[in-house]
This record gives sequence, C-alpha cells and structure tokens, in this order.
Amino acid sequence: MPAPQERNLRGFTLVELVLIMVIIGFLSVTALPKFFSQDDFENRGFYTEVLNAVRYAQQLAVAINCDTQVALTGNSYTVTIADNPSICDGSAIATSAPDPVTGQSGFTGNSSSATISSSAGSFSFNALGQASTDVTVSAGGYSFRVIRETGYIQEI
Repeated sequence: MPAPQERNLRGFTLVELVLIMVIIGFLSVTALPKFFSQDDFENRGFYTEVLNAVRYAQQLAVAINCDTQVALTGNSYTVTIADNPSICDGSAIATSAPDPVTGQSGFTGNSSSATISSSAGSFSFNALGQASTDVTVSAGGYSFRVIRETGYIQEI
C-alpha cells in the first residue's frame, strides 16, 4: 500500500484570521474617528446653509420687487422682508421671510457648534439684487463675500 502523500495546503489558519479581525476592529475604534470629525461636517453644513440663505434673500428681493434683509448674529441668521411687500414703499423690513420649502413665515437658522462673523451685522438686497454694502461672511471656518454693486456672492 502506498504511503499517503503530504498535501501542500495554502491559506490562513483560523487563529490568523481572528487576529487580523481584532486588529482591524481596534484600528476602526481608535484611529478612524480622528480622520472623520463630526464638527467639520457640521461646520461645512452650516456654512452652506448660511450661504444659501443669503442667496435666497437676494432671489426673493428680485422676485417680490422689494428689499429683503439678512441679519447675522453669533450663531444664527434671519431673513426678513418689508411689512407690506406688495406696496414696497421703503417701510420697515420686519416681517420674517417665508421658508422656501414649507412656505411658512420665519426663515431663520442656527447652529450649536458653528459661529458666524461678518463685516456687517445685517445687510439688505434691493429689487435689482444689489447689496446695501460689501460684506464678508465667515461661518464655521468657511467664508464668502457679497459685492455691493452687483450682488455677486463669491465663495472665498
């Protein structure tokens, strides 16, 4: 009777596979969160929200043919329109702008982690989309500016 041949088995043992899984698990718990910070994600999201609110205020001013105002304070923003936009006689800008999604009055936003700083606490857009002043806005570490003459909103 011939002797059984030794087979050359290739592959990993169960111990080796379990050890690799433990190492990968340890690295995913300790190292990966340092690459993906939730604060960076929230800051960028809030910056985009503020940028879009300013763009909305400009588009709303052109659409209703009346001034709109953007107020930036600390960690919040508010978009307001004239009390009676159908007349647009230069009366006080005190009514909250309608939310573009829901249509309800009160277009505001805030963040618990990001802050807003700007060269002007509030500014307005006229019916031509021009800003009342040149403004540089920083929100969550990102910046954009509004150019007075044209109303152009440029990300910096």
